[in-house]
Amino acid sequence: MQSLKKQKGLTTISWLIIFIMVGFLVYVGIKITPVYIDHYAVVSMLNTVKEDPLTARKSKKEIREMITKRLYVNNIRHVNRDHIKIQRSGKVTTINVAYVETRPIVYNISLVMTFDESIELTAN
Repeated sequence: MQSLKKQKGLTTISWLIIFIMVGFLVYVGIKITPVYIDHYAVVSMLNTVKEDPLTARKSKKEIREMITKRLYVNNIRHVNRDHIKIQRSGKVTTINVAYVETRPIVYNISLVMTFDESIELTAN
């Protein structure tokens, strides 16, 4: 029999615990990846709205319709009209898209992700 000083490696239970932890992290990653891909699409859409020189001249209703259509085209269904806030102050138009996404993990445990993106448009 070898002494404890010469034995190396992990036990079966240690390997099982490591596999469970890695599996859980992969599971959580699979759950949240689509949410962050959709968020990236929202940010990209806001940047294209900001780059359009005619956007600042449009009414709030027209801007909201334009954003809603772009969200629909990008298949982003969890962001709706209520999440879009448009404020005007002089020549500056601020567009804010704020929403909360919840993904269930196990039983009554959920991940809550909060997103809040804003852009400012200046009318020339």
